[in-house]
Amino acid sequence: MIAFSLLFFSCGQSPKSKYNVELQALQAKADLVNRDFRKIRLEIDVIASQIEELYKNQDSILLSINRSKYEFANNGVFYKPVDDGGSAIFVSGFYPIDKEVQKIVFFTEPIDTPFVKLVSRYPEIVQVYYNDKNSINRIYPFFDVLSQYEARMDIPSFNFYYMADAKHNPDHKSLWLSEPYVDPAGRGWMISAISPVYFKGVLAGVAGIDVTINLITQRYVLDNPKCMTMIVDNTGAIVTAQENVINLLSFPPLFDHKYIETIKQDTYRKEVYNLRLSKTAEIRRVAVDLLEKHKSWMEAEINGEKVTFLSVLIPELNWHLIDVIQ
Repeated sequence: MIAFSLLFFSCGQSPKSKYNVELQALQAKADLVNRDFRKIRLEIDVIASQIEELYKNQDSILLSINRSKYEFANNGVFYKPVDDGGSAIFVSGFYPIDKEVQKIVFFTEPIDTPFVKLVSRYPEIVQVYYNDKNSINRIYPFFDVLSQYEARMDIPSFNFYYMADAKHNPDHKSLWLSEPYVDPAGRGWMISAISPVYFKGVLAGVAGIDVTINLITQRYVLDNPKCMTMIVDNTGAIVTAQENVINLLSFPPLFDHKYIETIKQDTYRKEVYNLRLSKTAEIRRVAVDLLEKHKSWMEAEINGEKVTFLSVLIPELNWHLIDVIQ
């Protein structure tokens, strides 16, 4: 299990006398985040390698699989109706669900054991999954896929699949989808570590690990109520922030996604949450100084009040951890 430490430091004293102390503490937290998320990304490499072995050994694996636990729903989806302690299965029907496609469901079943262990070992991982090119989704923990997913869903059209393909990822390496998006599986705002699975030189599918923005907020942003903290990605979009920071910068409240309907395409935060696109010129200047000029601190006047911004980079995610001092 990743060890998380709580880093408390004063944010209310004179910034001229506190820059070095506070920047050191902020850097320590950024280093912690970086280590935590690097460990998670490396875990999905292991999962992808294990799935590649399943493809290579599929004939022998198929001899011992109980196929009766899977069936077709009335809407044509191939799935597993009963939770047996392993993954949920969703084969959308976007592609014909023939015997060969069903075989992929069967011989990938052994990956459930590493899935269960991974989620148990890392409480910050909310789900782990494998998406095959035939619009097959094997995902743990188990949930009711028929109520959450749309039949004939084109899984490879989503970012958590195509960002790992040869066009977007020619080196075939694991990577973070660090721009928050809405999870089709119902977990809200999410980032993902993904890794491609190749079989006979062809992309067979993509393995993934999900971490919710809510968890990141609790672990790293709300851990010290004395500070005003936010995380911003390299484009200037706010990943998460304390409420008082959002109010200070005159952005709308950050809410989790409400699932009024099923998710049919990639869904990202609106541009209204981007520092670079703020209606306030001074906030746009803050974005330029911190994100483009890579300043570790700067002062600005926000709403008639002098405010200091301290910023350090989280390289693993290409995010900036920022403390705001009034």
